[in-house]
Amino acid sequence: MRSLIEFVLAVILTIVVLLLIGLFLPGGGHGHVERSIIIERPASHIYDMLNSFKRFNEWSPWAKKDTTASFTFSGPERGQGARMEWSGNEKVGSGSFEIIESTPTNYIKMTQVVREGRTGTVSYKIEPSDLGVKVVWSYDVELGANPIERIKGRYLDSSVGADFQYGLMRLKALIESSAYARDYSDIEISQQEVLAQPALKLSGLVEVYSATEFPDLDAGVADTLKTLEAFMQRNNLTATGAAQVQVTLKERYRLAYDVTLPVDRNDVPMRDEIQAVTTSGGSMLVAEHVGERRRSNQTFEKLQAYATIYGLAFDPQAKPIEEFLPDRPAPVAPEEATDAAAADAAAPADTAAAPADAAATDGAAAEEAEPEMVQVTRVYLPLGLPAAVDPNAPVDPNAAPVDPNAAPVDPNAAPAPAAEATPAG
Repeated sequence: MRSLIEFVLAVILTIVVLLLIGLFLPGGGHGHVERSIIIERPASHIYDMLNSFKRFNEWSPWAKKDTTASFTFSGPERGQGARMEWSGNEKVGSGSFEIIESTPTNYIKMTQVVREGRTGTVSYKIEPSDLGVKVVWSYDVELGANPIERIKGRYLDSSVGADFQYGLMRLKALIESSAYARDYSDIEISQQEVLAQPALKLSGLVEVYSATEFPDLDAGVADTLKTLEAFMQRNNLTATGAAQVQVTLKERYRLAYDVTLPVDRNDVPMRDEIQAVTTSGGSMLVAEHVGERRRSNQTFEKLQAYATIYGLAFDPQAKPIEEFLPDRPAPVAPEEATDAAAADAAAPADTAAAPADAAATDGAAAEEAEPEMVQVTRVYLPLGLPAAVDPNAPVDPNAAPVDPNAAPVDPNAAPAPAAEATPAG
């Protein structure tokens, strides 16, 4: 009997000692987990991937622990207020994440509420490094005064740290698996629904025969537009928007291209190789390329990178659609604007005291003050994959060729009435 009492007392004493240790454990009231990884992609790619829950399960370390878990999304798709609730098995539990702070392109903070658990704070720091971009994923939670929770908090890092590292490795693999690596943070990108319109289409070719020359796409498009405009005038047609340009062949000494000009109608006899088509329509990513037009492919590659990070499907073989906008003054660097403002402020206020010959130099000064002009091109990336074609399907030899610019057919639309035959122009 005495031995039993001593055993019970020993157990009670052990529990009391453990509780006291947990209660007075240095730093025991706070739990912290942190892991990091280097990703060889621009910070904008990483920030956009983490600033939304849309693709969370593509890299989450817990996605494979419960493939039947359910997810509910609310609030905005990205940024502050974006929210995701999950419910799964005992391995992943249930709870919610909500983004509460976003600082492009270096910091994201969110709350994590675990059902029947505690509320913690999750953060992602995105920092430049010598080898790429360093991503730091951390988790902080207040454990309160409960000694048991404090003791468990001492093992928090070893219990979930491996999950954090695994998740970062999946994130790195997901982002670096994309072939499109351009940083798009320096341009403004929007997703738009573009309406297909009746149009006139004419192909062109620009060639040079000297190693010191380059094909001038601008001049070729201008000549093609003159032909289309002359055709419009003869047939009383009106342009309804900017011409769409697609380069179909790009070589050192020649460029082939299509110009598609939207018009109010195209039910007139065609001639001079002009075709009646529709402009490209549907969902597209749009951005402006400011600078040399021959480098607009860089902006197109940025659109491809943006679409890849945001999980937007597109045809990798698709060619850019471009609109040639009027030239505009070149952007002024902030330091240049500051210097100009300082020079204006330092100028004498009393112009009457200026030298007599100042008037003679006004014309030259005005000439020098003319801003430098740059080319502007609006670039479109069509979204969506092309319809699959069955290579074994029989080909109708009498079928009309498919127009790549034709609007998609609505399978639910009523059949169109038969059109009257139009004589060839």
